[in-house]
Amino acid sequence: MASAITHPGPVGLGEEPSPRRSLPPGPPRMGPVLQTLVWTLAPTALLDHCFARRGEAFTLTFSPSGRRLVMISDPAAVKTVLTAPPELAPSAAGDTPIASVLGPRSVITLTGPEHMRQRKLLLPPFHGERMRAYEHTIAQATARDMATWTLDQPMRLSRHTRNITLEVILRAVFGVEAERMSGLARAIGELIEPVRTFAMLRFALSRPSSDRPPGDLGKALDRLDASIYAEIARRRAQSDLGERTDILSLLLQARDEDGQTMTDGELRDELVSLLLAGHETTSTATAWAIERLVRNPHALTRLVAEIDSGDGEDYTQAVIHETLRTRPVVPGVVRLLTEPLTVGEHELPAGTRVMCSIYLTNRNPRIYPDPNEFQPERFLHTPPDTFAWIPFGGGIRRCIGASFALLEMRVMLRTMLRELHPSVPRRSVWRRGEWNRRRAITLVPAAGARVVWTRRG
Repeated sequence: MASAITHPGPVGLGEEPSPRRSLPPGPPRMGPVLQTLVWTLAPTALLDHCFARRGEAFTLTFSPSGRRLVMISDPAAVKTVLTAPPELAPSAAGDTPIASVLGPRSVITLTGPEHMRQRKLLLPPFHGERMRAYEHTIAQATARDMATWTLDQPMRLSRHTRNITLEVILRAVFGVEAERMSGLARAIGELIEPVRTFAMLRFALSRPSSDRPPGDLGKALDRLDASIYAEIARRRAQSDLGERTDILSLLLQARDEDGQTMTDGELRDELVSLLLAGHETTSTATAWAIERLVRNPHALTRLVAEIDSGDGEDYTQAVIHETLRTRPVVPGVVRLLTEPLTVGEHELPAGTRVMCSIYLTNRNPRIYPDPNEFQPERFLHTPPDTFAWIPFGGGIRRCIGASFALLEMRVMLRTMLRELHPSVPRRSVWRRGEWNRRRAITLVPAAGARVVWTRRG
């Protein structure tokens, strides 16, 4: 979850790289203005174009800021960056406009010892029996939304997966109180509306002097903050805090190694991170899974057979892994070098922003034959090396919610496919597959994962 919202763009503070050290070349005959435009409207097309002409390392330059971003997709180079000492290659998320949404005290934006402190406080709710207890909540939310579906007609699945994952994360974070959190749900929806995507990108690429998003984007964030702070205050005043198992209650009781609890500001930033990361990213990944399955009937048939048999989930896991390989939710994670670092064939200077491209690494043809083909069987017998499949990032900043996201996808797919059969709409212009479109910080199916559901016989 959380790694999926690391800012996908070429932003960050820090000094520009020294001209004494060379960066990989950029795309030929494509200036900064065009690069910025294509990155905004069709980021994966730009990545494919640059990979075809420059290979596993290239540099993008953006206008009007003039900032540069080195893109890498060789698994060995990715490992170098993601396993570098955190003081040498810290996350760039805290120096980007995404920090103005998540907040400076989020585990996603923090670096160094403060990051590790927050990470330790957040880990318990996402591991062991506590995480598995959410399985029933996920199945219930999925079945409840399925009851509203109109069968035998095209529908945009992504709208429904967002409804499901929003309910799940609200219940996980706030417990049964989520039923009265309609104001918070609306605020989250406003913040990630498509129109906000361009507001955020303009804010990101213009070297803003304010650390607060302007205009409607800032107003949507204000409404979200007000709802969250009100819930924190209400929960602190409750007498049954020690008996509750929702994430907010657990975080209110958590203490670090010095016995300190989290402040309201820290809680706000972590809750916003959990709500956004645990909502939009998993819903998008699940919609992509169905979008891929309906265009690969052999995989759909094999998956349904496994679900019906109840004999393990090996193929289900493989389908999810292959979905995240071919259709990652965000294009990459960014690090900001504080010292020179040799990455592959390039000695990158201090100040370089390096993006480990999730999209290109997961499609590297040296690792994955026929990389554009959807073949879940890749993951059944010989899984790829750790840094050749990075939908959740890697190293000490790997997504805390990865296990939760994978569980949620498994349960949602199982619940849907036990009762219904999906297919591509008859006159669809997307019969070969939907391309990537930006929605806030995620890459979503361009047509919303349009699908026709029919009742299984």
